[in-house]
Amino acid sequence: MMIWKRSIIGQLNTGRLAFSHIRQFHASSPALYKKWNELKKDDKQEFIKNFVSLYKEKHPCSKSNVMYRALASEMDEYNDTPYVFGVLYNEIRAVEKGESTDNQKGVGPMGDPDFVKLLYK
Repeated sequence: MMIWKRSIIGQLNTGRLAFSHIRQFHASSPALYKKWNELKKDDKQEFIKNFVSLYKEKHPCSKSNVMYRALASEMDEYNDTPYVFGVLYNEIRAVEKGESTDNQKGVGPMGDPDFVKLLYK
């Protein structure tokens, strides 16, 4: 602890303190959203049902609807949660946190704010 304090004090004295040490807090706190692997099975299944329904509503002509519905329909039969929805969940979460390298807020399904509302805190 003393080494860290001396380092910070030394950087302050020389004017080299980087602003990366300053934390920023946002009102929406996207860091509070749970990761897929932190959800209970019931929560995962609920997310999947809501995702499939919202996706169909927002993208009625998309061929992905057929795939998503087929995967979700077998959930109850096999008592599982198809992992592809975990990938989608984590990507929506990453976009919301500004960590995604493939998608951005406000663009496409992964960046749609309505899909963010499906995430669990």
